[in-house]
Amino acid sequence: MDTQPIPRRGFSLIELLVVVAIIAILVGLVLPALSSARKSGKSAVCASNLRSVGQALEAYSGDNKEIVCPSYNMTGVTGLDGAIDGWGPILDRDGYFVGAGQQQFDRSPLVCPESKDVGGVASGQTGNNLDNPKGWMDWPNLRTGSANIPQTIPERDFNKIMKVAYWINANNPIGSAAEVVPDLYYTGSVGYGPGSNGVYITYTRVSAFTRPHTLVAAADGVYAGRQRDNRWGVTNSRIGYRHPGNSKEGAANTVFADGHVAPIGGRVFPRALGGSNNPDKVVDENTHDEPTVYANPVKALGL
Repeated sequence: MDTQPIPRRGFSLIELLVVVAIIAILVGLVLPALSSARKSGKSAVCASNLRSVGQALEAYSGDNKEIVCPSYNMTGVTGLDGAIDGWGPILDRDGYFVGAGQQQFDRSPLVCPESKDVGGVASGQTGNNLDNPKGWMDWPNLRTGSANIPQTIPERDFNKIMKVAYWINANNPIGSAAEVVPDLYYTGSVGYGPGSNGVYITYTRVSAFTRPHTLVAAADGVYAGRQRDNRWGVTNSRIGYRHPGNSKEGAANTVFADGHVAPIGGRVFPRALGGSNNPDKVVDENTHDEPTVYANPVKALGL
């Protein structure tokens, strides 16, 4: 008895379209999850970087009679006698970092992996471009007008030009003389002055910190100072909200004076008095055991 081969039945066009649609749906479900996982991974690396920053700052203070590493070593009010260093190069020169590299952007402990490769913040002002506070600055540098020109200081053993993509909570006045309040923030630009009240910025000591577990030391961002403008989207904010948060503003990884790291959202980062900020809101933001930019909130806010 002859047997006839059973004809093979191909997929119909509708069946193929259904399979393609299912694959597209699965890809649509998987890709956002992968993207979120990548962002979470980069945020974790950034947090590790800032933990290293906190450890370096703590070690520096331990080796220097409880003095906090300065944001800069400065002289004069508006003019500077040559190039100035910066806290990143200071910690690197003195051996508190390993592998910071010369003009290194990738895999540096001073660069968040979510940093934008944007160096357009040389003047210290970020304007309204949301990418600028997510960028970096070169240190050491020479202040020339409104620009900071990268320059080594070999006579003081600063032989690298380093990209730094983190902001430090420092008393860092620029321009015309401002009133100098000692021990106002986490650190300061030592040697700035005299201020309008005749006071120079000197080294801050850790004994000035009344709430180190809530005192912001450094965070995602660039440069230093401008604490009154810390919120997302505010003109010249220097905080870089690089990581996922509870809202579209995102969050900035932050290391505190006691060394722990936690994110702070773009809507709630603590601000300082000044500008158009409501003083009552500033008081509320810097008290109640919440993150603060002030070394001693009670004293700084007159409470």
